[in-house]
Amino acid sequence: MKDQIITNKILNWYDIHKRSLPWRSRVSSKKKQYYTLVSEFMLQQTQVVTVIPYFNRFIKNIPDLETLASFEDQKLIKLWEGLGYYSRVRNLKKVAQVIIKNFKKKIPDNYLDLKSLPGIGDYTASAISAIAFNKPIIPLDGNVERVLKRYLYLKSESQIQKENLIKRKKVLGTSSRSSDYAQALMELGALICKPNNPICEKCPISKNCKSFIKKDFVLTKIKKNK
Repeated sequence: MKDQIITNKILNWYDIHKRSLPWRSRVSSKKKQYYTLVSEFMLQQTQVVTVIPYFNRFIKNIPDLETLASFEDQKLIKLWEGLGYYSRVRNLKKVAQVIIKNFKKKIPDNYLDLKSLPGIGDYTASAISAIAFNKPIIPLDGNVERVLKRYLYLKSESQIQKENLIKRKKVLGTSSRSSDYAQALMELGALICKPNNPICEKCPISKNCKSFIKKDFVLTKIKKNK
């Protein structure tokens, strides 16, 4: 019950404060799936504000999987120019080709099939499953990890290991609105639970947040071996 209260608070906050992003526009299910695929590739290692104009231009020129699969490589690279990490767009085209050949032109809706595609790892497979297909999965990006670490006051190196965070994320609950909830948690981390100077007075779950209660918001970083 407590988890559900937290979930509802986060969703209510998201409904009011979410950013208007082009890949969140109201479109058909098929377009939403394609928009999610493209945006998640673009958002790998690139900030949202940078991605927006590139996404709009990409969709204008390449509106669907079929167009992407046969799009001329040189023109494709030109559309991506400025985003960097060009392996992403090469893999994105390969993904379109594999989907058309092996998945009857439909983006697969489950994690394992998604993860089998070129350039898609744990996080991207989780994000597409949740956002595009409303699967009850919480993708752990840097924003969601930060919310979880502060909410539970995870300080030791063992506590902040990825494996432990995956186990702990169930405290955030689930929702029938899995697509919105995944994005709500990301948004909460991006807009409120910032790396430095979190805006706790505007956080919908601050009263239950252990870091807020202790007034200690410093995040522990995993030490890299020399």
